[in-house]
Amino acid sequence: MTRKSYLVLLLIIFTTKIILAEQPDTLKILRVDKSPVFDGKATDDVWSKAAWISIDQVWMPWKGTLSATDFSGRFKVLWSKKTNLLYFVAEITDDLFRDGFVYGNARNYSDYDIFEVFLDPDHSGGMHVFDETGENGKLWGTNAQNAFTYHISVNTPPDGKMTHRKTVEDIAGTSWTDIRNYSDHLPDFAFRKKGSTYTYEFSLKVYKDTYKPDSPSENDRDQLYAGKIMGLATAYCDDDHATGMPIRDNFIGSVRGVESAIEWDVDRKEYVFNQTWKNASYFGVALLVNN
Repeated sequence: MTRKSYLVLLLIIFTTKIILAEQPDTLKILRVDKSPVFDGKATDDVWSKAAWISIDQVWMPWKGTLSATDFSGRFKVLWSKKTNLLYFVAEITDDLFRDGFVYGNARNYSDYDIFEVFLDPDHSGGMHVFDETGENGKLWGTNAQNAFTYHISVNTPPDGKMTHRKTVEDIAGTSWTDIRNYSDHLPDFAFRKKGSTYTYEFSLKVYKDTYKPDSPSENDRDQLYAGKIMGLATAYCDDDHATGMPIRDNFIGSVRGVESAIEWDVDRKEYVFNQTWKNASYFGVALLVNN
């Protein structure tokens, strides 16, 4: 190695250490050149490159506890330069899986058992609920596509079987009832039930904040590359009611809630950390890296 090459290598290492030092909780997402087999098993070699990340922070109720028989969850994530996609697998153990959400008939999709992905592609943070202006913009955001909240609803298949069907919901930004189906953002999808364990396996397109729900375009796809920093978190809505109206009992996330951001929930009559659905500043930090 020449002296010049050695100095360049040192500079790269030093710069990388600075980036990571500024973000001590950064999740490093590894690049893969081979796509997973989307069968809801997640047993192919590509997944061995990623480490499991726990979904174990109870956001609702704040600082609540759950037994392992009630809920446990974890996920892995990878990225591909070749396909320009993120790849996810989530393994959820839930003693009672509440499904049955019908898209278009109700707005309470978060009251069913669903897996969520929170993604802020440019790590800009901030509100992402509505397309507002002025004071309302400060409260709810000026661009709902500043970040994406993917609520993944699935009707369970028979035990031991797999389904590719899903619905992916989020608020588009014009009103509380303007709920859009973003299922095409997850081009590959498999969901498998095995006893009380449910495995989600899917790919995810990453869109920039220029994305328009009324006129979606591939030109708004964000380019993935080594060194890209994004906001990212996952979560699970848990409903333990077998019958009656669906009610979310617990909300469990992959990142730690911030003490100063908890709020009193009038309906639940308890303190909750429920900021991610509206503020991307509370997502975790993810860094795309090569092997």
